[in-house]
Amino acid sequence: MNIAGKISGMKVPLLGAKRDPDEQERLLKLYWNRAELKKELAGLDDQLYQLRDRLKQQEAATERVLEERESLEVLLGNPDLGYGALVHFQLRALWKACNLQLEQFGAELRRQQEDRERKRQLIEFHQDRQARVKLAAERLAEATTALETEEATVAALAAELGTLTSFWHYFRRRRLAERLLRQTRERDNAQHYLADMQDAKRTVEKEPWPEIAGLGLDGRRAINNAILAYAQLLYAHLAESGLALLSRLARAKGVQEANYGSRHECQTMMADIGVALASVREQRDRAQDIRARSELLRSAVRYEEAHDAVPDPKSLPSAFLGRDGGVPVREPNVLADDYWDVGRLLLR
Repeated sequence: MNIAGKISGMKVPLLGAKRDPDEQERLLKLYWNRAELKKELAGLDDQLYQLRDRLKQQEAATERVLEERESLEVLLGNPDLGYGALVHFQLRALWKACNLQLEQFGAELRRQQEDRERKRQLIEFHQDRQARVKLAAERLAEATTALETEEATVAALAAELGTLTSFWHYFRRRRLAERLLRQTRERDNAQHYLADMQDAKRTVEKEPWPEIAGLGLDGRRAINNAILAYAQLLYAHLAESGLALLSRLARAKGVQEANYGSRHECQTMMADIGVALASVREQRDRAQDIRARSELLRSAVRYEEAHDAVPDPKSLPSAFLGRDGGVPVREPNVLADDYWDVGRLLLR
């Protein structure tokens, strides 16, 4: 035997035992289960991190509340300083009252605007549907007339074919039968078209009223301008007494930092705050001023993007005519300074 024959006859040892298919499948399942467990463990680690972070934030907030409570106890326990704490919280109540007025005003404007846009949308839908129903009715009438014509033609051909009974009518009868077959197909097509037109008309007539898609850009901009105008008006109303700025400062600092003077000064200020609260909650004689300021804002403000509903704060006018058309009075930027938390009330 030559060398090639000896080599071919040799048995090459296996590098490893052949695995059972079931065992391989079990190993694959174990591998994928391990991967899924690692993924779930990573997710749980993220949740644990978030919960710990939230716990730290909550602990910090609780600590601030406890510190404020202790400071409040100290202030209220001091006859001279206790009145300052009362003024502080009444100023914050004045801020919240202004915010509530703006929130209710914006909600009412939004409801009115949604009603207007809904009515306009329904009117447009009704007009469009009526036009499509009219078109469908016209096509249905045309299909009915066409079918009647085809049926009359088929009936006439069938009647004529029935009269051709003699043997010399063979070729004529054959041509007429072919014509009748074609005309029958035309009639069937006309019947199908008529059924389609009937279905189309019923579909158009049964179309549901559309769902409102939300306020349009112009509507949201108009509402935002009105809210900003009202916020400016509230500031102007409270600026003479200085309560607008004081309420903003009270909003920004804690009660332990409150210092509003002597007991008599605090009592005088609390009386002023009471009058201001009553005037803020009064709704009379404001619509005209709000409308005038809204028109001025509409012509003056700019938007960073064409689709923005909130104006660029830098574009708000800074001076307005005084009472009874007097000398222009400079006012702060209620949007940039976020007076009465107005930024949260604007529609995006």
